[in-house]
Amino acid sequence: MRIGGVDVDVCEDCGGLWLDRLELARFQDPASLMGDALVAHLRQLTTALVDHSLRLRCPRHPDVVMMRRPYSATVPVEVDECPDCGGIWLDAAELTAIRRQRR
Repeated sequence: MRIGGVDVDVCEDCGGLWLDRLELARFQDPASLMGDALVAHLRQLTTALVDHSLRLRCPRHPDVVMMRRPYSATVPVEVDECPDCGGIWLDAAELTAIRRQRR
């Protein structure tokens, strides 16, 4: 889907979200209207249970296993990041949690 000129990839099956390198910065601020619109859309989707013990492969580079890392020292959310392209995978509700903690 396209929000504010940014193409984001949303998984309609699990409610997850793929953001290319540096795109998360456009949505993470709680005052961002683009972030509000994206969160509103994600809330309409069914969320699947996620097995966090499984490592994900990058949607852009299927041969690359993504790294799981803390979003930041102050936000208790782990994100999956591709070491090749810098893209970020967020599971359902992780964008909401990141935006809530940044207030």
